[in-house]
Amino acid sequence: MKWKPLLLAAAAFVLLPSAAGAYSNPFSLPSPWHWANGDFYGEGDPYLLKFNGVYYLYVSTVDDQTGVKVWSSTNLVDWTYRGLCATDPLTKGAYAPEVVYWNGQFYMYTSPAGHGHYVLSSPSPLGPFTVQTGNLGMGIDGHVFIDDDGRWYFYSTGADRIDVRPMSSPLSFGAPVSAGFSMAGWTEGPTTFKRGGTYYMTYTGNHVWSTAYRVDYAAGSSPTTGFVPAAGQNPVLIRTEGSNVGLGHSSMVKGPDLDSDYMVYHSHASQGNATYPGRKMNLDRVAWNGGRMTVLGPTAGAQPNPAGPTFEDRFARTAIGSGWTNVGGGTWGIYNQELMWQDTIGTSVWHRQVTAASTESDYTAEFHAKQMKMGTSANPLYGAVFSYTDENSYGTAVLNRKLNRLETNFVVGGVSQGWQYSALPAGYDYTKWHQIRVEKRGSAFSIYVDGMKKQTRAVGGLGGGRIGYSTLDAHADFGYTAFSNDVEGSSVWNAYKPLPGTIEAVHYRKGGEGVGYHDLTAGNTGGAYRSDGVDIRSSAAEGKEVVGWNQPGEWLTYRVNVAETGLYDVSARVATTFPSVGFRIWDGAADLTGVVQSSGSGDWEKWINVAKKGLYLTAGYHELRVETVQGEFDFSSLTFERGQAPSVFADDFGDGNDNGWTRFEGGWSVAGGELAAAGSGFAKTVVGSSLWSDYSVEADIKLVGTTGDAGILTRVNNPSNGTVLANNPDYVQGYYAFLKPDGVYLGKMNYGWQQLAYAPLPIASGAWQKMKVSVSGPVIRVYVGDMNAPKLTYADNSPSPFLHGKAGLRSMYNETRFDNVKVTP
Repeated sequence: MKWKPLLLAAAAFVLLPSAAGAYSNPFSLPSPWHWANGDFYGEGDPYLLKFNGVYYLYVSTVDDQTGVKVWSSTNLVDWTYRGLCATDPLTKGAYAPEVVYWNGQFYMYTSPAGHGHYVLSSPSPLGPFTVQTGNLGMGIDGHVFIDDDGRWYFYSTGADRIDVRPMSSPLSFGAPVSAGFSMAGWTEGPTTFKRGGTYYMTYTGNHVWSTAYRVDYAAGSSPTTGFVPAAGQNPVLIRTEGSNVGLGHSSMVKGPDLDSDYMVYHSHASQGNATYPGRKMNLDRVAWNGGRMTVLGPTAGAQPNPAGPTFEDRFARTAIGSGWTNVGGGTWGIYNQELMWQDTIGTSVWHRQVTAASTESDYTAEFHAKQMKMGTSANPLYGAVFSYTDENSYGTAVLNRKLNRLETNFVVGGVSQGWQYSALPAGYDYTKWHQIRVEKRGSAFSIYVDGMKKQTRAVGGLGGGRIGYSTLDAHADFGYTAFSNDVEGSSVWNAYKPLPGTIEAVHYRKGGEGVGYHDLTAGNTGGAYRSDGVDIRSSAAEGKEVVGWNQPGEWLTYRVNVAETGLYDVSARVATTFPSVGFRIWDGAADLTGVVQSSGSGDWEKWINVAKKGLYLTAGYHELRVETVQGEFDFSSLTFERGQAPSVFADDFGDGNDNGWTRFEGGWSVAGGELAAAGSGFAKTVVGSSLWSDYSVEADIKLVGTTGDAGILTRVNNPSNGTVLANNPDYVQGYYAFLKPDGVYLGKMNYGWQQLAYAPLPIASGAWQKMKVSVSGPVIRVYVGDMNAPKLTYADNSPSPFLHGKAGLRSMYNETRFDNVKVTP
């Protein structure tokens, strides 16, 4: 069913369904940057500011041009070029401009050509921005975070780290401290935000023109120090091969629905020149499960446009209209088709305008207001009303200019629940725009002012209702207002998750019993995360919420967006004490998998990955149903990847070349029918397809030197040259089985190194060793000499196993010879 906007002659609102249409990465924006000679440069280091319901995009300026460009959008998809918002000569090559709104002013932080930082300001997000400081120094990629207590912090690059400086004002910076981590080689592009009381930072590593430019994230309990990189989850965004590579310098923004989170970042553009490939903006959704952040990407195919709110009003008309109801009188009107006002003062009566549209029980609402005048009473007030049924049932969050504070009250059944007060930062200018945000989940109301969380109140007996604006002895203007029937990231439940990709088990679709799920027991046995009939618990081993107590006959439905038609492999992450369990996946009435069976894991907190190969999926939107068929198990996630069995590949290098292989780093050569790696550094070379799933690789290997190691790579993904800036040998994702003089080893590389297994075995230098690595599902077997009995057997039942990828060879500081390489299904 397709929805069309409901247009009313004097309509004050539009009820909106989920956003129609689709976008694709990378974006092609109007009026991108070009070099002076006409070569394409594009939109590097994109930063999004949302103000009063409108998004503003700022990007880095090409090095030989002056000025800062700005675009605007109301939906994150359709962008309008708004011209140069800054033109001062110092903006030549303005790197990574970020703009912060505070107290009526917009502050821009930028590092022209990387030569220190300057602060510019403007009363409008469109400029003109004028210079407010001299050169403040500091590394590139400045970013500002404002904490709930109103304290400011400035983040920028340091000596292979992120420096954090407390700020005493938008123009004043304290001494730096280290955020506490490094990506090794170069660390830049920080973005800090707070969620659930935890501070998160995304950051980028390696050189901007490297394909291995990527995004990691860290979390901590302080905005300044002690950030800890997310174990087993980084990089959260990377792609080194294909048409859209070099992903990095991200920032975060709330979607138009007020609830979703999006990561905006750039990639290498196909245009540009040999030296500078150019950059383009990309946008992908972020999903949360507990404290775990997942980027649903990177995507390059069509994705659903970001959803709009359930209700919004920009007051783009001349009359208030029938979508609003006046309560308590007052003088109300519309100004310049951009805001609503109320100017009656001198009374002790609340004047309200409330919407005809009502929220559901859980929701997020957003309001914008500024005070023009106030009366002579003790406490003139203005702000938001929500969960409004009538004057006997509502909540209110208002601003008090005289006492410089937020005030909230709730009335339930005609009984006031009591006013509570929260101080706002000193010097607050109430004649400027301020945002009030309300998040309601269950009985908890969280109130934010200008992004600062100021109160959380538990109020029973108050559900959803209408929203609106209120004044008491105040003349106020009211801007963009909206609500969404989602809160704390719940919009991801109904989102179409991109495949290939991972789906959290707790992100089944809405709709309740018989639509989103079928559960045989009443209520949520685990009591976690969601309040419907599905049993959800917290898993300490997984570090997130999982669906527990799954019984035969129960099922869960997930919305997915399949990138392309073809064969996919799926891996389900489960835990159980039952000796045998089984599940089935349906696409509508089509049985995709048959019954997938697995032996038990042995414990409810011991998780295993259960794979099924060869699922045929067609491109587009689907609803997949996961049905429990046998036994009982707890369910963490599903991961879908494109997959295929390799055809037989063999290379004895007898033709004098290594055609078909892709070399990375090191000194490679072919001579005398052997592939040789020089011993002075590290090197890797890969072959095959990233779709390869289960296979065996065998090779003859000779360690010429007596130090270092060499061996076989399997399940290779996102390989890149590790000598670009970082000089890191682990710039690859996959497994490395290798020989050293003292034995045989197995490790996992994910732009870092983790040793998995070891067996002692004398390996003589100068002697050929026959080696084979077999990968089947999560199980890796390593053979040396004896091709029947493995020297190592390891099952990667971590949350992030590599189940597909190319094959390869690697040498680490050992002059090595390779011969008779063979890949077989």
